[in-house]
Amino acid sequence: MSSISAALTQTSKEFSQALASKTSSGDNMDKEDFLMLLVTQFQYQDPLNPMEDQEFVAQMAQFSSLEQLMNLNTSMNGLTTATENQQMTNATSYIGKQVSVSGNKIGKVTAADGSTSISTFRYAFGDNVREGILSVMDGNGNTVYTESLGGKTAGTTFEFTWNGLNDKGQIAADGTYSVSLAAYNSSGEAVLSDQVVDATVTSVVKSDNTVYLGLDGGQTMELANVRQVSQLTQSQATQNQATQNQSTQNQSNSTNTQAQQTLTAGSADETEASAETSDNA
Repeated sequence: MSSISAALTQTSKEFSQALASKTSSGDNMDKEDFLMLLVTQFQYQDPLNPMEDQEFVAQMAQFSSLEQLMNLNTSMNGLTTATENQQMTNATSYIGKQVSVSGNKIGKVTAADGSTSISTFRYAFGDNVREGILSVMDGNGNTVYTESLGGKTAGTTFEFTWNGLNDKGQIAADGTYSVSLAAYNSSGEAVLSDQVVDATVTSVVKSDNTVYLGLDGGQTMELANVRQVSQLTQSQATQNQATQNQSTQNQSNSTNTQAQQTLTAGSADETEASAETSDNA
């Protein structure tokens, strides 16, 4: 009897040490640990006090449930991975198409030929607007362009295409910008708006198990935020090119105007210097 007690004590001690080592390492008990515990109990049980049938059945039921849960978890992980890969594959069909995405991020990109592409921003208010301000902010939250909004009717969709110039008439740098709306009704209360961005999909990116669409403005949007997908027609492509050309022309005119102002200022300085020379003479 003493040898049995000694064996049980030794086994209990060894199992406790193994369990403590596994717990300290941050691991949880798995089905192999549970099976080792069950076999150890079979091997070193007291012959005069064997396990009761009810306890044995309960342990077997726990072991079966644990096995099923682990298999289910493995299957779910595999299904999740397969779904994400399928979503990534499906998203590639959006490349070259125009999408309307919920959000306020627009992008500005200048091509090698000097043409500029800027995303189109559309918005609609939930209440009639008496006045408001539309602001374009850079990635650091600095306001680069503002525009006053007059009266706007609720439910009507309005379109804003930025010309790429800041409030000083200077060409803004390429990058991602955000559009902010501050609008008020006749009672002076703030009015909420629904905002979407229209752009052409150029790439598909997967990050942190989330699929993003790369747009022609240089920004990325979540695939889940896509509201509408449409094929870019020839007329739309021509219109987009005309818009880009007009934006480029506006930038060129602004640059020429600044150069002309500088030249005029220089001529005025020369005239004044000549007058001073004549007076001295």
